[in-house]
Amino acid sequence: MNNRRVPTFPVMELPMIAFLLAIAAGSMDGYTYFIGKAFSTVQSGNIILIGQTIATKSWDHLGTVLITILCFGLGSVATGILEVIGVKKKEIWAFEILIIEAIILILLGFSGINGLFETLHICMIISFLAGMQGNAFHKIDGMLYGNVAVTLVVQLAFNYIVQAFAGQKGALKNSWLYFSVLLGFACGGLIGTLLTVQFVEKSLWFTALFLIGIAIYSKIIKAENHAIVIDPD
Repeated sequence: MNNRRVPTFPVMELPMIAFLLAIAAGSMDGYTYFIGKAFSTVQSGNIILIGQTIATKSWDHLGTVLITILCFGLGSVATGILEVIGVKKKEIWAFEILIIEAIILILLGFSGINGLFETLHICMIISFLAGMQGNAFHKIDGMLYGNVAVTLVVQLAFNYIVQAFAGQKGALKNSWLYFSVLLGFACGGLIGTLLTVQFVEKSLWFTALFLIGIAIYSKIIKAENHAIVIDPD
């Protein structure tokens, strides 16, 4: 018998992680859109809101949307700097980003702390965290995830269905992977909104605990990437 190792890849690039991160991202959107009518993660929605707020002359809302977009970009810059200067390999520092996000969201979930900030400031903070997360996990094993790629994910999900009917190998699986990310965003948005309606800022604790769960899960499955497969003679 011949022993061989399964080809390995970063844990944070597993499709399951993409699905779970999409739930987390969607839940953050569910909260920020409910309290401030601005998306913390899906920036394509914010771009549309720019035009809408200008058309309706909702200048305060326009300011919230613009600053939210800027903060998302600054969050991406923060993790981009880590990658450029090579502080750590992405598969390592991505874990720390999840923990940082969780800690800040837990703090914001306390009414006493949350009450110190205006709605705009809360949207800014969460959008910054989302930018960090989006830049850290933007591409999952060749499958666009990110916090901004929802439109492209929809396009690719349906495109792979056509390719599957055309007989392309693996196309149906790829389609399902994209659809699973969309399902994650939708479920996260539903959960985030329902929890915000019921518990207001304490809904952020769900996202925080969920991110911690993802971080722990990534550590648990890390060993599985190095499993040895025994081929029969």
